[in-house]
Parts: sequence; C-alpha cells; structure tokens
Amino acid sequence: MAARSSTHLVSSLPGLLRWICVRHCIDARARSTMTPPMPSVTRRIPAPRRTSPSERPAFVVVLAGERMGEVLPLTGHRTSIGRGVTADIRINDEGISRTHAAVVLENSSYYLLDNGSTNGTFANGDQIDRYALREGDRIQLGASSVLLFTYDDGREEQQKRPRPESALRDAVTGLFSEEHFRYRLEGEIALARRNGKPLSLVALAIDQFARLQTDIGPERCDDVLRVLAKLVRGITRSDDILARRGTDGFCLVCRNADALAASRAAHRIRNAVAEHEFPGEETIAVSLGISELAMLHDPGADGLIETAATALYVATRQGRSCVEIYDPENEPTRHV
Repeated sequence: MAARSSTHLVSSLPGLLRWICVRHCIDARARSTMTPPMPSVTRRIPAPRRTSPSERPAFVVVLAGERMGEVLPLTGHRTSIGRGVTADIRINDEGISRTHAAVVLENSSYYLLDNGSTNGTFANGDQIDRYALREGDRIQLGASSVLLFTYDDGREEQQKRPRPESALRDAVTGLFSEEHFRYRLEGEIALARRNGKPLSLVALAIDQFARLQTDIGPERCDDVLRVLAKLVRGITRSDDILARRGTDGFCLVCRNADALAASRAAHRIRNAVAEHEFPGEETIAVSLGISELAMLHDPGADGLIETAATALYVATRQGRSCVEIYDPENEPTRHV
C-alpha cells in the first residue's frame, strides 16, 4: 500500500510542475497590466527665516550738528566716528575727538564704544563706555551732534527715515523743540559734571505776552517770536543751545558759564530786544531768569529748569525788562 502511494505521487509530479508554471505565468501577466502605485511624496515647507540684526542694514541719522539730516550707513564690523581724516563717519564738531567713538558688530548685535574721548560719548543722555544699541537710540557726541541709530527694514526709504527737522525744530521759530531741548540739557549736565565745568540756564519770556496776543493777534505774535528768535540767536555763542519753551519764551543753555557770565548774556539780550524794531512797530520787552547748576542741592535737569523758571517768575513780578539770578539761600528765589 505504501509502495503504491509512493508510485502514484511520483507519477503525478510532472503534472503538478506544469500547473505551478502555468499559474506563475498568469500571475506575472496580471501584475504587468496593473497600474503601479504612485510613490508617496512628503513636501517639506521651510520654516520662516528669522533675520538677525547682522543681516539688516543699519545706519545713523544725524539729528543735530554740522551734517544734520544726513543718513550714514554702518558698514562692516566696525565703523569709527570722529573728526579725524581716517574716521569712517567724519563729524567736524567742537568737542569731538579725532577717533571719538565706534559702532561695532558683535554676535549679531551692534555696540557703541567710547574710544577714550576727551568729552565722552552719550547714549540717551547717559555717558557710556560700551552700550548695546537698540532701535531709536540717540547718540550724542561733542557740543551739538546727535545721531539716531536705526535699522533699514526694507520699506520705502522716505517712509523709513525720520524727519529730523520736524522732530527737532519748533515750527514757528525754527529753534530746537522743547522735547529736544530737554534731551540736550541732560547730556550737557552729564558733560559739565564729568569735566567739572560750570553750566547755566537762562529762561526768557516776553513781558505781557497774553495782552500782546489780544492786541495784535496770534499770527503777528508768531512774527514777533520769529524775529525774536533770530535776534537772540545772532547775539549768543554758537555752542550755546537755544530752544523754544512754552508759548511766550525761550531757554538758553550756556556751556562753561557760571551765573554771572550767564547774567551778562541775559542783559545783552534784554538790551538788544529793547532797541530792536519788531513787526508793526511793536514795543517788546523781555524778562529773564538765570540758574546755575552748581547752585543746586540736587543737580539735574528738573532742578535747573525749575529754578530758572522761579527766577524768571520773580523777574516778571518786578516789572518789565528785568533779570533775576536764582539764589538758593535767599527768598524769594529759593526753590530747592
């Protein structure tokens, strides 16, 4: 029985092999007619690329000084600033050293460095040795040069750049605005204290200005203010800072001047105004108050402004064309 089964299995092998071969050919022909599956494709969307400060063009805008209104690019990893011929940004201003300061690019950030200058480098009113710059920071060098640090963000150039004149100047008189005056005063105070130099502030106001407005009207008052500003600017030192303050007056920062020296300037202004013919043959008189930084118990911008205003108030109470020096020891000008 076993022998018979073995014989039957052997005899059936050729047929079995033929069946396997036929089945294999059928399956192969079927696979060849099928549409091959599409390979899976994964699309990678790149993440938004962050632009580092080093890849953004940076520049400084001259807000005040000899090159006012100019836009100066910061190129390379170090941009030197000074009045020397080798400076990358050359500013010929009083008080600026030949190699005064530099802006350097380190680790994708910009830094302002003082190069051991004689009169110091200031950022936002504070004296610095090294300072990490941010958008909108103000840099003061020397007697009158102020720079604005900013990035070019790729917008239209005219929209990006600030308008120095409208930001710094009073629209009526063309003098420095009250906001810029305060910024400059803080820098001058820091400079005077560092160098041990005197600094005084003269506050000036037109006598009976409210009555003058009623008599001649606001437009003619603006004409008077414009003429007065030009007159005062013409008889004061070029390195002194003259600014509009309030509706009826100006402030004058007198560098390297004590109260007596500032009072001489105040008397010179008062006399020039009294002798000048203003529009419409109006008779104009001014009163002036003077304060010196060294007289203050707590020397600072607020104290200097307030004490000069107090001296001016006393002067106006005494009559027209008066000059008063703040005295911290005696009433009525004692204020702080």
